[in-house]
Amino acid sequence: MGFSVSFEFDFQGIFSILKKYNVPLRAKDRNENHPLIFGGGPVLTGNPEPFADFFDIIIIGEGEEVLNEIMNAYKEVRDLSKKEQLIHLSKIEGVYIPSFYDIEYNSDDTIKSIKQNTKDAPKKINKRHIKNLNKSLYTPILTEKSVFPGMFLIEIARGCPKKCRFCMASYLTLPARYPVDESVIKIINKGLEYSSKIGLLGALITEHPDFEKICDYILELKKEKEFKISVSSLRIDTITPLIVKTLVECGQKQATIAVEAGSERLRKVIGKKLTEEDIFRGVKIARENGLTGLKVYGMIGLPSETQEDIEELANLMKKLKKENKGFNLTLSVSSFVPKAQTPFQQEERPDEKIINTRSNYLRKELNKNKVLFKPTSVKWDYIQAIISRGDRRLSYVLEKVHELGGTIGSWTKAYKEISEEHTLPNFDWYANRKRDFSELLPWELIDTGVSKETLHKEALRAYSPILDVNYHPD
Repeated sequence: MGFSVSFEFDFQGIFSILKKYNVPLRAKDRNENHPLIFGGGPVLTGNPEPFADFFDIIIIGEGEEVLNEIMNAYKEVRDLSKKEQLIHLSKIEGVYIPSFYDIEYNSDDTIKSIKQNTKDAPKKINKRHIKNLNKSLYTPILTEKSVFPGMFLIEIARGCPKKCRFCMASYLTLPARYPVDESVIKIINKGLEYSSKIGLLGALITEHPDFEKICDYILELKKEKEFKISVSSLRIDTITPLIVKTLVECGQKQATIAVEAGSERLRKVIGKKLTEEDIFRGVKIARENGLTGLKVYGMIGLPSETQEDIEELANLMKKLKKENKGFNLTLSVSSFVPKAQTPFQQEERPDEKIINTRSNYLRKELNKNKVLFKPTSVKWDYIQAIISRGDRRLSYVLEKVHELGGTIGSWTKAYKEISEEHTLPNFDWYANRKRDFSELLPWELIDTGVSKETLHKEALRAYSPILDVNYHPD
């Protein structure tokens, strides 16, 4: 049985499925008669450790090619014991067998060591990635029971070359890759045989070198048949009149853009190369070419953020509203969640009170100017932060949370019950604490191709404009 984990809270659904089929949650509790349980996806590639005790096998990186290798290797040992099967499969690059490693902790709760307990288990698990996206453009699964009901999904970009310092999606999928436009066009036609709704996916689809050529084709095709095209988000400084016209012609009325921060200073800190001029020009293009509104995405609690940065975010939205009368603008904000395998993986997350104070300020200021404000739940962001930099000790909490129903309140109750049986740091220790560079991080067993040292240097670069750190990258 296999599961892809795209979001930290996906464990709830996985546990429900395992329980439905009477499969024990923990790998150590499953016997020879139970199926091997394997997982993959961005969350498990970034930091598999909070979930490690539940999987026999975890695929690190992109699974299109390694899945075939696993199936072929499994056929060779299917009649052997589960332990022998796992030993054989562990020889495949990108395959992580959590049970082959023991974790030892220091008295201050940090990790002391990560050691192999099985002969020939690799010291590091190398991330897998595919070079040719033309073979992996779309999902063959088309269902109404999904986040995108009945939509034929096509991946036209994988990764993002911009490398914002908080973004796991960018750093986990380096280098950014794009299928050739002929392949995309071919799959669009294939998709329209099965659905009248096409979704173009990618962290930054407008970076596709031939995206406007694809738009031209879509507009020509639209003259012959009726269908809709949807995209998840747009990079505001890369949109053009043609791109907007294509979306509007294909039924999209609004789009999402990410500015992340209101001040140019803070955008430089986080690596978001976006000027205020870029933002105003992009919004104008969106409005003048038929979109009825934009959802603007931002974050609260970013490293080095001050109240002045929050005020600049409010002012930015006010000015956008003033210059684009009749155009629907919504500011949607989440709070900063430090992610593994990014330059900001060791950064501090602000206290909940600070985040709430800044969120309330934005709400008050924007309400006065009739800008819709939609913050995410700070409490759920906090729980996400617990998991995102967590270790194997959290597995007991995840199990108990699921047992208690998975609500916000179940997390506090679960911690209280579990901490009576197991030694476990408090939640703030996981979610908010700044990590020293010397600290051994739970996910250091994983080699994504970007070293801890490189990420640390990139984090130092973030502060050079404000702290005058004289740093020059290699």
